[in-house]
Amino acid sequence: MKHIAFIFFYAVALFSSERYSLENENFSKNFYYTSEHFQVIIGTSYKDNLQVRLFAEKLLDAAETSWQKEIVTLGFTPPRNSDVYKIDIYIANRSAVNLETGMYETISAGYAGWAMSYEADNTPYFLINPVLTDKQLQVTISHEFFHAIQYALFNEKAVSDTKWFQNIWWLEATAVLMEDEVYDSLNDYVVFLSPFFEASYKSFEIYDGSHEYAMVIFAKYIKEKFGMQLIKDSLARLDKSSESDGYFEILDSLLEDEYSSSMFDELNDFAKWVSNASVYFEEGALYPSLKHFTSNDAVSIGKGGVLITDNLVEGWNMVSVTSSEFSRLDIKNFDSIWSYKDDTWYTNLDNTIADTNISNGYWVKVSTPSSLYYTYFDVDENNVANIDNNWNLLGTSKNILIADFDLQDILVWQYKNNEWYVYSNNTEIQKIIVDLEYKQLENIAAYSSYWIKKL
Repeated sequence: MKHIAFIFFYAVALFSSERYSLENENFSKNFYYTSEHFQVIIGTSYKDNLQVRLFAEKLLDAAETSWQKEIVTLGFTPPRNSDVYKIDIYIANRSAVNLETGMYETISAGYAGWAMSYEADNTPYFLINPVLTDKQLQVTISHEFFHAIQYALFNEKAVSDTKWFQNIWWLEATAVLMEDEVYDSLNDYVVFLSPFFEASYKSFEIYDGSHEYAMVIFAKYIKEKFGMQLIKDSLARLDKSSESDGYFEILDSLLEDEYSSSMFDELNDFAKWVSNASVYFEEGALYPSLKHFTSNDAVSIGKGGVLITDNLVEGWNMVSVTSSEFSRLDIKNFDSIWSYKDDTWYTNLDNTIADTNISNGYWVKVSTPSSLYYTYFDVDENNVANIDNNWNLLGTSKNILIADFDLQDILVWQYKNNEWYVYSNNTEIQKIIVDLEYKQLENIAAYSSYWIKKL
């Protein structure tokens, strides 16, 4: 049975729970508190416990508030069979007996709660930790209730385990988003953002008990830019997509079909948003600072990831630039950009640069140190063996060792740290380089550019 746990002590979620059998299975041992759409279940031994009763009332209030916002206001599909049954909410560790299994419902201290479904008819139910604070209770119910909505939008039992774990990131991201939709003033989702802002280059699809919750930042981006309908449409397509396609591909398809965009385009804007969150996001002033990296940091961009690199010093810089429309770039303290191709210079100064490409090299001038961003789609396809005999200004998304150039008689120049570095594997030219005391070029850093020519 697939289910999703929501954690408030940040332990790694395990998809199982410990239960204890009743010697004499008897559902009359349960006691119920009910509202219009929900019923809270405890053991009868707790029915006179005032603290438990008050907790149950708060649960029902949070559940009905979540229903009102997520179903009535936002228009999501109600949970499966909620038109026939009230949705069960078991308070764990309070002697409640599962109506289907006949076992006590218990939960460990590291979990706030989770959403599950009965085997017989896939009707959802919740298990809630009894020691939650009011704030934890509210965000947990709004979160788990949205998981129940998700289960009504696709058949989770038709999804393989491999595909399931590949796509938990979007299920959790949108469920965390709902916490803020239902309880906007709490802003509890902000505490989950650090794993992304500390390592924005990682794959969207990582599932490790924390990263998938941090991906609420992308759900926020989608919702604030496109609205809730795109999220609705994406959730409904999981079990209809191919085994290899997940929510990343589903979103890409929807963006192309309905919004004249793509994940390629949106990652560029997303990078711009997260690099200056207080400007672009509604509540961005609350977000952590995005960690920047340097050309010397050994990080690679995962599926959907974005990398912010401090690789622009004051003055001129030889760099590669993310593949994008030039108008999308967001370079701080920017003066000008130049590229060279087919014996021709192109520049923003005369509007001859319409698009940038990671495989091309660029001269970028800034008035103060600045940064560039790169995305998952920025993979250069340079084949140096096919360069012509003219000067070529090329970019790279990978570190290149000069010794790896499999060409004879080449000359390579790069400008970095306000100095020229040079290399040639031609004996005579190399001797001249040494005699003139030029700096020796030994490697080309990722996201930089270089001049190269066949001799």
